[in-house]
Amino acid sequence: MSEPIPQLESVSVDGLPDRWRADWQVMLAQWRRKLSRNRLRSAYYNGRNRIKNLDIAVPDSMIDFEEVVGWPAKAVDVLANRVRFDGFVTTGDDTDPLGLDALLDASDFTMILPQAVRSSLIHSCSFVNVSGGGGEPVSVFFRSALYETGIWDDAMHSLRCALAIVALTDDSVDTGMARPRELVLYEPDETLRIRLTDGRYTVVERTPNTLGHVPVYVLAYHQDLHRSFGRSRVNREVMSLTDTAVRTMLRMEVSAEFYSWPQRALLGADEPPADKDGNPLTGWQASMSKMLAIGRDADGQLPTIQQFAQMSMQPHTDMLRALAGRFSGATGVPMAQLGVMTDSGPSSAEAIAAAETELVIEARNTCDAFGSQLRRAAQDMAVLNGVSPGDEALRHLKVNWRNPERPSQAAMADAVLKQVQAIPWLANSRVILEQLGYTDTDITRLLSDKNRQNAAAVLDRLVNMNAVDQPANRAVTGSAADAASQPVEEQTPR
Repeated sequence: MSEPIPQLESVSVDGLPDRWRADWQVMLAQWRRKLSRNRLRSAYYNGRNRIKNLDIAVPDSMIDFEEVVGWPAKAVDVLANRVRFDGFVTTGDDTDPLGLDALLDASDFTMILPQAVRSSLIHSCSFVNVSGGGGEPVSVFFRSALYETGIWDDAMHSLRCALAIVALTDDSVDTGMARPRELVLYEPDETLRIRLTDGRYTVVERTPNTLGHVPVYVLAYHQDLHRSFGRSRVNREVMSLTDTAVRTMLRMEVSAEFYSWPQRALLGADEPPADKDGNPLTGWQASMSKMLAIGRDADGQLPTIQQFAQMSMQPHTDMLRALAGRFSGATGVPMAQLGVMTDSGPSSAEAIAAAETELVIEARNTCDAFGSQLRRAAQDMAVLNGVSPGDEALRHLKVNWRNPERPSQAAMADAVLKQVQAIPWLANSRVILEQLGYTDTDITRLLSDKNRQNAAAVLDRLVNMNAVDQPANRAVTGSAADAASQPVEEQTPR
């Protein structure tokens, strides 16, 4: 079944204010223009890209043979696995002064954010949407670039407006036309829900926006001044190298198919060899026959049987290794993770760290870029949930990420030990536990256990103090009573 393709005619909307009509047309055309390219990148990530045959080495009979090279997925997943969210942090003694934990848990934030990160790396960006407030529950959800777009405001470093495609018509796949059935238009002062009814688009709901800006943020990968929505990890170079690698693997399959049995030549035979019933043997039957009976020719000479040398796979494997080297240079993915054997032996820890340096730097930059947008989204959630926009904790809100370098437990423990020895008061900070690799949930449980043990220790100390004081009091009381019962001797002056 073919993928739906975008419709290109302009669409009018009943009930849409005139000041938003230009934004509507621009964003709808932009979504349709980018849709086919985004689907192509998804196809490469899923290993469903069509082979681009050169019509030279591959016969027509094997054109439809499916050969998959998963390098685009590896380029995305290796980086996505190093961009790991570890909660929001701010100043103050309270671990959650803004009340974000309950809101994030209700929206499955920590589970869906990795999916949004992966989608950003595939399509160059994904979108964070905040909704609620005014009596409605506050929530956050994500959409990929397949179903949302917007207009970027360079001055505000954020979206000026956004358009989300909530649903497509039921006949979109059957007719091959991507036709939205329900959409949401985000503008600075209101949010409009648009629905397709009786063949026409109509505004069915208008909700005031109290934030004063669009509550939609872009997680853009490799963003710059000329590409506000970033770049995809599945870029043209990655797709070109993948196509070449697929053709190389297919040539290997063809060579293995044709040369898996030794190729023989029969010289001097008038007739092809026959089976026991006198029927001529085919090429495969002659090659696989355990016993081949061949008669003499008219001159009484026996035919000559020769065998061709088996074809070597070395040229194909060498080319695949060269392509893997180019792919590693283009994406920063170590060659050891591309499924290509190298001549060197097992790498040391230092060599592995050196090979992953570029990938770690890329992950840190990605965390910084995504963190800026997630911070703004979290601030919107807090404000819609009742937090004052001037709150000090809100102003110092930051996103905490796990270390993308992923050092070993021994290396982290050694580094933390040296820091604590140099600055002893660090041992009482939560930051030390974070550097040791504990998650926010683990840190909360550890500190709870510590507080419970401290409380039990204080209670034991008070009990022991009372146990020590009571015998002493009894001894003092008894001595006083004995002294009172003794007769008082009169003392005569001297």
